[in-house]
Amino acid sequence: MHSTENIYNFAFEIRNYIFYITHMKRAIIIGATSGLGREIALNLQREGWSVAVAGRRVELLKEFTIYEQIDVTSEYALEGVERLAKKLGGVDLFVNVAGVGFQNPTLDPKVEKHTFDVNGYGFMRMVDWAYNYFKRTNQPGHIAVISSIAGTKPLGTAAAYSATKRMQSHYITALSQLARMEHLNIHFTDIRPGFAATDILNPNKHYPMMMSKEYAGRLATRAILKKKRVAIIDWKFTILTLFWSLIPRCIWERLTFVKN
Repeated sequence: MHSTENIYNFAFEIRNYIFYITHMKRAIIIGATSGLGREIALNLQREGWSVAVAGRRVELLKEFTIYEQIDVTSEYALEGVERLAKKLGGVDLFVNVAGVGFQNPTLDPKVEKHTFDVNGYGFMRMVDWAYNYFKRTNQPGHIAVISSIAGTKPLGTAAAYSATKRMQSHYITALSQLARMEHLNIHFTDIRPGFAATDILNPNKHYPMMMSKEYAGRLATRAILKKKRVAIIDWKFTILTLFWSLIPRCIWERLTFVKN
């Protein structure tokens, strides 16, 4: 009698374990020390996701159970991501929020290089890791990135930032095409926020239609969960970028944007 009951209990536990493994949702968020990255991580946790986070300032990550100190430009960055995936027990969603943004009208070469290093090279390394992970494990995957509305039209005072954000959107479009060519079940989401009150903006400067990071984070999380291909945050900036798209280049280049 006890033997039959033990077998039944064991089978029940195995069934529950299989259900957990096949239904649990696991996400890695790179750049979660503050701003949109932190908000997305917290929102996903509220939705029942298992979350692992990374960032440069490790003291700001300790509110999460699984975390790693990662600088996306470091030679050891990919090792850190591998550790996160191992601790998490796998990855279903990879979100890259890591990035920098500067207005640099003087074209300081150190600022421009740092922007390209983080938003270009660092971005590529993180996204490529996720793509190759889903390819290697032969499982469905979702890669989401935070680009910017600055990628839709370049801003003269933020040349490197605008260029790298444009590159990010093009890069995941290329990877989306590559995934189809390789018959991989990988979904991509390009989130393009407008002005949100995060550390990336100058706190001493006024920005039009400023959004709170909590509000922008909720909209970004919603776009990720709905697996939207492109999401402009929010509706006001959707209208703005539509208007921008109608402006001919010859006129755009004559527009004046306020410098810092």
